Amino acid sequence: MSKVSKYYAALRSKIMDEVSTILNDEEKKASLRDPHSKRAPRPCGLTIHTGIGCTMGCSYCYIGDMGFPTNSIKPYPLSGVQLVYALLNNKYFLPGERGTLIAIGSVTEPFHPAVLVKTLEYIWAVKKYLGNYIQFSTKAYISMNTALKVAAIDPGISPLITLVSINYSSELERNAPRPEIRLESIRNLREAGLKPVLFLRPIIPGITDKEYVEIIDKAAEYGAVGVVAGGLRVTPRIISNLKEAGADIREIERRLRIPLEKMREGVQYNIDVADIKKNIAAYTRRKGLKYFPLACMANIYSHGESCWRMISMGITDTAKPLYKPEKDVVEELLREIGCHGGFKGFSNGFIRVSIRSKCDKVLAGEVIKYWFRACPVFTGS
Repeated sequence: MSKVSKYYAALRSKIMDEVSTILNDEEKKASLRDPHSKRAPRPCGLTIHTGIGCTMGCSYCYIGDMGFPTNSIKPYPLSGVQLVYALLNNKYFLPGERGTLIAIGSVTEPFHPAVLVKTLEYIWAVKKYLGNYIQFSTKAYISMNTALKVAAIDPGISPLITLVSINYSSELERNAPRPEIRLESIRNLREAGLKPVLFLRPIIPGITDKEYVEIIDKAAEYGAVGVVAGGLRVTPRIISNLKEAGADIREIERRLRIPLEKMREGVQYNIDVADIKKNIAAYTRRKGLKYFPLACMANIYSHGESCWRMISMGITDTAKPLYKPEKDVVEELLREIGCHGGFKGFSNGFIRVSIRSKCDKVLAGEVIKYWFRACPVFTGS
């Protein structure tokens, strides 16, 4: 067993021994049945659900197409310790500071009053037992009191505050707090000692591209340290909702790679906004803010680190050394996972590997990504 595998195995075993004594058999069974024990990670990390459903009523929201309620919200049923137990039993999850990034807020509003206590509990449990880096995204108002509570639990947590429009917010996000209230959240989080980042996601062509200068200026004024810009995914239902909200569907349709009439219900289609993201990135840097092409980079930055790809972009704030990928170490890791392949090179933050056998590329990618802080690129089988 390589030193990398020994590190993760020993840490997983240590934490498992600790939390196993806290839970009874029924609580453990509930954790093992829960999707958190099986879910594959997203590019931003492993998504953690502190609630089920959302009531913000955003026109661009995709959770309705995923089967989650859009008119109610309730706390997730697992306790914080049960969540930890579920994650430890997920084969894709790597514990610790060199482990899987945690992303809270993908299918719910984590700071809605109905789930706030659960969100704080989950942040506390992950921080206490696991030590993984946590990020949350929110549109809610975060009071100074709540900001201080979050910062006391995890001083390095990465806050993303979503704001995609000022002029059309009431139409696009019917029940969400007004933009000026979300700006106050940025101010409170910054004053609590955290590093809030403006989350310009999704970019809505015809709206966000006309407002991003004003939005970034406002976010900077209130204390944002950077910007994450993200794309738009649409379904037939989302297209209909955006049209009803007054968005320019013609511009969205122009950027689709499939005719509207051929879209399938429930399937999410990406809208090409690369040109808009490029303009947002340039303006962000002119403002003296950090621009993060990916949300995971904001999470890493908030914890005082950089990944190799960030370093290649000039984002070099790091207090911890990075391991440079070595051919023997990479290939040994792949063999342990059952992936027989060859190390093909490392440049600009990407590790390129040729796979010669069928294997679990998701698991292989996670281990390589988090141990080396680099993006794996697989070719072959």
